[in-house]
Amino acid sequence: MPNTRTETDSLGSRRLPSGALYGVATLRGQENFNISFRKLGDAPELLRALARIKRAAAAANRDIGVLPADIAGAIEDAAVEIESGLHADQFVIDMLEGSGGTSTNMNMNEVIANRALQLLGDEPGQWERIHPNDHVNMGQSTNDVVPAAIKLAIYEKSQTLITVLSRLAAALESRAQHFDDVLRVGRTCLQAAQPMRLGQAFGGYAAAIRRLVEKLAALRDDMLFLPLGGTAIGTGLGAAPGYRDAVYRHLRDIIGDDVRPGENMFDAMQNADGFARISSEIRICAEVIGKIASDLIVLSSDANSGLGELRLPAVQPGSSIMPGKINPVLPMMMQQVAFAVIGNDTTVSLACLHGQLEINHFEPVIAFRLLDSIDLLSKSVPILAERCIATLEADIDRSLENLIQSPALATVFVPKLGYAAVSKLVRASVAEGRPFTELALKRGLLTREDIIELARASTSFSDEIA
Repeated sequence: MPNTRTETDSLGSRRLPSGALYGVATLRGQENFNISFRKLGDAPELLRALARIKRAAAAANRDIGVLPADIAGAIEDAAVEIESGLHADQFVIDMLEGSGGTSTNMNMNEVIANRALQLLGDEPGQWERIHPNDHVNMGQSTNDVVPAAIKLAIYEKSQTLITVLSRLAAALESRAQHFDDVLRVGRTCLQAAQPMRLGQAFGGYAAAIRRLVEKLAALRDDMLFLPLGGTAIGTGLGAAPGYRDAVYRHLRDIIGDDVRPGENMFDAMQNADGFARISSEIRICAEVIGKIASDLIVLSSDANSGLGELRLPAVQPGSSIMPGKINPVLPMMMQQVAFAVIGNDTTVSLACLHGQLEINHFEPVIAFRLLDSIDLLSKSVPILAERCIATLEADIDRSLENLIQSPALATVFVPKLGYAAVSKLVRASVAEGRPFTELALKRGLLTREDIIELARASTSFSDEIA
């Protein structure tokens, strides 16, 4: 069979496509775990992180004299190609592989080994000169490489999320300024509470997103504490003396950030709480944005049968049967993203809980779900910010009329009319089934201008305290 080659492992011989850069270990993993829609090659940040670790390891092993310079150089060159996006189609292992990351690690080891052989003029699979385990994986274990790579991938990928969240905050701040003079009913428990300005509500939304950005940025930095150098369980067995210091030195140079070993390598290997923590913060981001989206839906409910205080951009027809209907599709999309992220976080939480003894062998699903959550938010948040928040408008008249017709103004009238007079108005309003402001106008106690002035003054009270 001229288009295939034979490779042999401890389980026997198998035939592979002659041009494949992966090897027999990857082939077995591909056959065993072909279950999801996402393969290792679909996770570029994780590929880059794995390749950078292999590159740093080769340089470290060369420096300490356990790997020949020509072999180390070929491994580094192959790793650089993968970092740049080449050979992604050779990473065929499913992201839900059940080998605790071994198939993922071996996929990378085999592709680098075979590509390094090609760079030296040899054929793939002729591993006497460069072997996936003996050379590419030298000084390493799946147990320290894979969680380290996941951390670096999350570190890289979460920067995009931080950037888009900052843009969302800016869009909300812009609307807060735009709506600064729009009077509205502040509501609690979906009931009228007190007067406020629409700009204040949007300022609150923006402040929440800014706070989320700060929290996420702090947790992102925690991803730079790595278990790399712990090898299989934290003892460092299998790595030559001097390897750990050298590999972190080279990795810092490659990444440009202060990667460093965990304070206790056994803790770093045993526990995945760092993943649970950042996943939780990403979930909170989704929940807060989902709540904002829910508010937009309520406030934009049509003026004839709902509140009608906001006008969302009409981005598409809302019904296949009801002419002219426009739905709040972008906030609804954001809510569904929040549901999905919450589900992902639950998976991460369970995976972190069920690690056993010296390692957590559920890190593949942790990576899958965390990267998916970051993707979902990174793609949806800009759509919400640019296609919805940036151009939404207020129905100023409707918002003011809702306020004037509501009982939220009762407390506002007390300083001018007195508690007893306002109480009589409220009781009469209930008895007659009419807004008490209407009664105040009818009885000549206030003018419409007085009502608006009092309402506006009441919305500045909290600003004065601040």
